[in-house]
Amino acid sequence: MHATISSAADIILNSLVLGGVFLIVAIGLNIIYGLSRVMNLAHGSLYALGAYLGYTLVQSGMNFFVALVIAPIIVGAAGLILERTVIAPVRGRPIVYTLILTYGLMFFLDGVIKYVWGTETRFIKLPSFLTQTVVLGPGINYPVFRLASLFLIAAVMIALMLVIEKTKFGITMRAASSIPEMVSALGINMTSVQIAAFVLGCVLAGVAGIVAGPLFTVYPIMGHEMLISSFVVIVVGGLGSLRGAVISALLIGTVQTLAEFFITDFAMVIVYMLMAVILAFMPRGILGEGKFE
Repeated sequence: MHATISSAADIILNSLVLGGVFLIVAIGLNIIYGLSRVMNLAHGSLYALGAYLGYTLVQSGMNFFVALVIAPIIVGAAGLILERTVIAPVRGRPIVYTLILTYGLMFFLDGVIKYVWGTETRFIKLPSFLTQTVVLGPGINYPVFRLASLFLIAAVMIALMLVIEKTKFGITMRAASSIPEMVSALGINMTSVQIAAFVLGCVLAGVAGIVAGPLFTVYPIMGHEMLISSFVVIVVGGLGSLRGAVISALLIGTVQTLAEFFITDFAMVIVYMLMAVILAFMPRGILGEGKFE
């Protein structure tokens, strides 16, 4: 009985953690697309960069929680440079231009990562108290870091929602996403809004990377795998829909965790089948809020 309860608790909590990581990456992609109509295929590489920067900062003796703040800021700075030098010149052109451009940028960033850190798997060293387990109930022991990750992801999402819903910057972002012409007519610099949105999306990728590093280990192609999962989340939730992304991330996280628990070799097949069903019957996502380019 205890074993069954423990397994069920593990599945539920692991689904929430995995879905939370998917959500932060997917929300970053959605924000960038919603403001700039740029589908950033290099987003996964920025996620990996966040994980590697976190590893380097912790290895240099920095406290993990300080690295959790510094690494995403550095990723955001890198995103700003990429946006100004690579993305900006093609903004406004058909989406295929940015798809091809960011696809090439993804391989460039992968090459930089391999050149600087090599190809071997890395492990982010956690503070000793985060490596312990906590008792959540009779027969239910759960890793402290996974539980802490869940609270951290929730805190990030609450902070993000407050910024989007309650601040002038967030209101401007929402307006610019829906009616950019009106925002420009009010004298607001749309370019500045698009830059800020791109940097914010990159920062979120960096946060997800350093959180995921201790969960899944750090390796060169981790960004590719996360990018694919994030696209599934976006497609199921509806392209450009933040509310849909939240529901979709939790759904995909649950489906993938259950599939890996019961039929390990076909976990991603089940996820793709779910995406195909959603596309067939709800092409604008589960809430019907998706945008078509």
